[in-house]
Formats: sequence, C-alpha cells, structure tokens
Amino acid sequence: MDIKGLWTLVSAKGLNAETFEQEWFTNEQLNALPDDNFLKMLANTMVTVEDDSLKICNPVKIPEGTPQEEIDAFVQSGQGALVDGKLMMVKNMPIKFEDGKLLVDSGERGTVFDEPINPWKPIEELGNTLIIMDQYQVVRVGETPSEIKKTVKEEKQVSAETAAAAGTYIGKYTKFVGDPDTAKKEEPFKLVLNADGTGKSFRDDLEIKVPDWSVEGGSFKLTEKFLGTIDYTGTLSGSSLTLFNGDPSNALTCTYVYEKE
Repeated sequence: MDIKGLWTLVSAKGLNAETFEQEWFTNEQLNALPDDNFLKMLANTMVTVEDDSLKICNPVKIPEGTPQEEIDAFVQSGQGALVDGKLMMVKNMPIKFEDGKLLVDSGERGTVFDEPINPWKPIEELGNTLIIMDQYQVVRVGETPSEIKKTVKEEKQVSAETAAAAGTYIGKYTKFVGDPDTAKKEEPFKLVLNADGTGKSFRDDLEIKVPDWSVEGGSFKLTEKFLGTIDYTGTLSGSSLTLFNGDPSNALTCTYVYEKE
C-alpha cells in the first residue's frame, strides 16, 4: 500500500478513567465526550505521511481573543500547522522499513531494567486503514474504513435475583463485628446499584466505582474499585443490606448497614 498522503482518525486507544483500562474509542465516541475529558484531545486527529516521516496532528482549541500574530508564530515554530484549514499541534516522527516492516520512531527513550527501550513501533495495515503504534487507526481522507477498531465489552449475565435487588441503599450506621456498642451514624453514605451488576458507592466524600455486585439466596457480594479493590460479603434481607469489608467472624471487621430507599 502506498501510504503517502493525508489520513484522518477512525479510532484511538486511550485510558478509560472509570475502568483504568486501555480501550479503543471511535472518533465519534471521542467527539461525544465532555470538553473536560482528556481523551477528547485525540478526536479528529490527522496524519500526514511522507517518504521518511509522518506528522501526527491533534486539533488545537484556540482561546478566544488570541492575537493572529501568536497563531502565526506557533505555526512558524514547527509545533503547529494548518491542516484542512484547522490549527493542529504537530508531532514529527521519522519512519523506516526494516525487515519488511514499516516502523515509526515513537520518541521513547531511556531504559527498563537496564535494557534500552526500542523506540521503533509498528505501522500495520488493517483493510484500507493504518494502525500506528497500536494507538491510532487512520483512514485516507475521503475513504470509508473497511474495519473499525473499538473495544467491545462483554455483556455481563445478571440473575433475576440480582436485577430485582437493584436500587439505592441509604447507609444507616457502621459498627465493628465484635462490639455492637460501636454502632454509629457516619457522614451520609449510600450505594447505588444498577440492574446490570455495576454501581457506585458514595462514602467519605468519595464517589467509588462498583464494577461488580450480585446476590444469590440472600448472600451478597460486592467489589469497590478506587486506588485498589475492596471485596465485601454480606446479606440482603428484605430491604436491609449488611456488608462486611473483611471476615465476618473477625471482631475488628467493619460492618456497613443499609436500607433500600
């Protein structure tokens, strides 16, 4: 494939702030993100490819009132360029063929465990698209991509009992297992449990992701994920939910007691 020319973004890989995992986002998904989401800067990326180099161009949002001379200076510095009439932040990257493979210099330098990092990353063909450094998927301007990379999440199978238990649970009090007299009302806390087996925990002024929860025969399991994971077990009886953040037989295990709203 002759890859010289102007290419536009199909999909890009970035860190999902909710799952803390690398995922592929289509250009449409990136454009739909809120303006304060750092991934949105990848939207509408364009790539120009020449014989021995390529330029990755990310759109730049110009602050209102920026003098034209500052914009001109930015372009003249080589850090910016006008591509299809849009101002772009430009990253110039050498490319080369080696052992029949097309590689791009990612700019990475340094060592890992005293081994030098290889900065040369692959450029691969996928249908009529290019995959650059396993981060950008681009298609030639004017063409429709034959394939689109996107992360497909496996649909979780949720039992009828779990789906029926979904809802908002308001925290009543906490206590240590071995000392009922320690029961006390904390700052307002609650659980919001979705019918798809996910949810959020609101506690200590934090919004904590709940990637997984389930109930079977009244036995409850729940996982929180925030700078690590915490697994809970407990029981659901009617509208009352009790969760233990450790061994329920340990006197120092903290118990959280909720009532369904």
